[in-house]
Amino acid sequence: MLIRKTVLLLSLALAATATSCTTRYQDMLRERDDRIRELSGDNARLRVENDELQRRPAAPVDAAAKPETDRNDEMARLNEKLGEGAVGRYIDGKLSIGVDNSVTFSSGSTALLESSHKVLKRVASVLKSDYVGKKFYIEGHTDTDPIQKSGFNSNRHLSAMRADAVAAYLIKQGVPASAIAIVGYGEHAPLDSKTKAANRRVEIVVSEK
Repeated sequence: MLIRKTVLLLSLALAATATSCTTRYQDMLRERDDRIRELSGDNARLRVENDELQRRPAAPVDAAAKPETDRNDEMARLNEKLGEGAVGRYIDGKLSIGVDNSVTFSSGSTALLESSHKVLKRVASVLKSDYVGKKFYIEGHTDTDPIQKSGFNSNRHLSAMRADAVAAYLIKQGVPASAIAIVGYGEHAPLDSKTKAANRRVEIVVSEK
């Protein structure tokens, strides 16, 4: 009788243990299935995000982000092509070709000087060969001297008309008219606050758009 009771108790213990193991195993299976579903959802979401990133156009490289050595080399090559009368430089992180007003205009005038033609021809050649597909903002700048007898409403008006004269000449040299926009800043964007002459200029700013 004692042996039977012992066997019965062992059987019950084994059954309870088996039931506990089965329950734990089932719990593990459910946890595994839940984790698989979670990972599948994450994988699907990442695929959607990756597809979206691939469809986005590549962001243009900011000129200001170029390594200093690359920018210096670029300026050296540009200025060699431009020659005298124009200078390539970066202003506020943007590539700009500056032409001094002493080369382009007489005081209070918007008529291009004869001396400006060879300079602007070289500028046009560089724009057409090295910056295809870019946008060119032709910016007119003046000093702070007020308008007196030239007949213009303001320095901004004068600078815009000078920018337009330069733009018209570049278009004649084959620069696409659709790539050009003109801006008149007047005295409001000086290059050098201490030197008036340095501020009387036209800047050709090269942009992605």
